[in-house]
Amino acid sequence: VEVTRLLRMLGVGTDVLRGFGVVLLLTAGLSVFIALWNAVRERRADLAMLRMLGASPVKVAGLLLCEALWLALLASALGLLGGHLLTGLVGWMLQAEKSLPVTAWVWVPAEAWIPGAAVLVAGLAALLPAFSAYRVDAGQLLNSR
Repeated sequence: VEVTRLLRMLGVGTDVLRGFGVVLLLTAGLSVFIALWNAVRERRADLAMLRMLGASPVKVAGLLLCEALWLALLASALGLLGGHLLTGLVGWMLQAEKSLPVTAWVWVPAEAWIPGAAVLVAGLAALLPAFSAYRVDAGQLLNSR
């Protein structure tokens, strides 16, 4: 009876943590969008120069998308590593208390979707800034400076 009650309480905690993770992922997507939007605004002259040197609009937009995707992959890899390291620290502290055994080096199959979800969110967040970079009018921007 006590084990069932404990597992039920852990299930609620798991759902709360899963929801918190979704909120964090959406917040990260919003921050990627804001960062890329500001980067496009600050680098308009650089993007125009790339266009004047022969880069196609698709290539300029693709560069911005690649930047977002690399950022997402790096952030998800560092996040997974940091999460496992913190889990290892908590497991070590719990073992010192002779409490619940927790290990950090077990990779749960559900973790495999995290980099994919991060890439998807970053790709969606980068669409509008990439379209803005695609539409940079190189001649007009460089003539106005």
